[in-house]
Amino acid sequence: MNAAAGQLAALGVAVTVPAIGAVLARVGPLAPVARIVGIVSGVVSALAALVLVAMWQAHDGSPTAWGDSLAGGSLVFIDGLTAMAVPYVALVFLAITVAAPRRTLDSESVPRLLAGSAGTIALMGTAHPVALVILWVVTALPTWSGTRSAQGGGPAARVYALAMAAATAFLAVGVVLLVRDPPWQPGSGPVGNVGGWLVAIAVMMRKGIVPFHSWYPALYSGGAFGAALAATMPHIAAATAIRLLVGHAGGVSAELVFLAQAALVTTAYAAALAVVQRDLRGLVGTLALSQSSLVLAGLAGTLPTELCGALAVWISSGLSLTGMGLVAWSIESRAGPVSLETLQGRAADAPTLSGFFLLFGLASLGVPGTLSFVADDLIVSGSLDDRLHAGLLVIAGTVFAGIAVLRGWVRVFGGPAPAHRPPHPILPRERLVFTSLMVVLLVLGLWPGPLVHSLEQIAGSLVAQRGSDTPLPAGNDHPHR
Repeated sequence: MNAAAGQLAALGVAVTVPAIGAVLARVGPLAPVARIVGIVSGVVSALAALVLVAMWQAHDGSPTAWGDSLAGGSLVFIDGLTAMAVPYVALVFLAITVAAPRRTLDSESVPRLLAGSAGTIALMGTAHPVALVILWVVTALPTWSGTRSAQGGGPAARVYALAMAAATAFLAVGVVLLVRDPPWQPGSGPVGNVGGWLVAIAVMMRKGIVPFHSWYPALYSGGAFGAALAATMPHIAAATAIRLLVGHAGGVSAELVFLAQAALVTTAYAAALAVVQRDLRGLVGTLALSQSSLVLAGLAGTLPTELCGALAVWISSGLSLTGMGLVAWSIESRAGPVSLETLQGRAADAPTLSGFFLLFGLASLGVPGTLSFVADDLIVSGSLDDRLHAGLLVIAGTVFAGIAVLRGWVRVFGGPAPAHRPPHPILPRERLVFTSLMVVLLVLGLWPGPLVHSLEQIAGSLVAQRGSDTPLPAGNDHPHR
């Protein structure tokens, strides 16, 4: 088996195993043990993702393309972005499946998680414009269904459905115009430019960028916690922006610059909102919105350092906020909705959860020794070198986020506990997930060399595409192998 065939096989396993698991967990004799099916499917998918990374790095690093091609975008496309995003997505979904409270995972919720995992991994492995549109729908449906089925989740589901429907419609029309009049080709007209702007608006909606951010806190506050994490942590909109907008002729496209500016504002604005949240869900949701916006903000950077930082934030913020969200979900499953308006004193009955919440919160802020320290250093250094106001907004967002994390931790875990409150020890599966996520963040933070080197290669290829005389969209400058 040659390298290209091995990569295609590994990606195929990472996608198809969760898809098959979704069916087995929903119908048939395995439905009563849906959680076990979900965990086994997630483990196999994660192992296949690691094999994909190993094969891609052992090869010469050139992309592998297969299948139908439209506007140069191949149906299956494996490059550095795919090798980075697929194991990350598999790990996030596996962590949610293992750590979720027992009563939240049944023969309906597990298939939704597995279907979302399969669709998201497939999206990371394609550059085909039509496939991207279809996979936007595929990845949104499980979140909408899970939110609607949650107790009191009807309003949040309606807000989410409206936002995703509008975003997908803008993306579909934008893709049609881009294919009809590709702006990366010489002699293109205004039709393709309009298509690029429609895609940019769609990315803003799907990413929750101001002023299209209302669905983001609504999903966290009113929907299922697991569905919210699964919908926001994989950075689907950022991946789509890379595939469809990076290769515009003439350097960095105006759409990407606009997206970056709006994302920077969102980073600082959402972090400021996190400071005044009244409940734990709202805190996690606004912090997730702030941190995830940094990924999109770095995509318009003209320096490899800034792009490398954006990709590092993709991983660091996702893993740390997934850990924080899962800890918050664990607390809520034991104590019900958690208010931030008064001291709750949860450290007395849940000391281990208190420690993990603080660790994940600090890991999201760039504390030395964690991956976010490396990521924030890269993106802030690149931003200050390239755009002073961008660096200042990133710093402002980090300061507000730090205040919000410490305030949230003190309000949830500080203060005296009622004498009659029962203890809430951490469960073994929770300890396994939280420890594993923390170990990954620490190992990549203390020994960042291999990861940063890989991210530098990805960032360098993006900058090279922009700087060439006849740049092409990401994912279509390599022939079929």
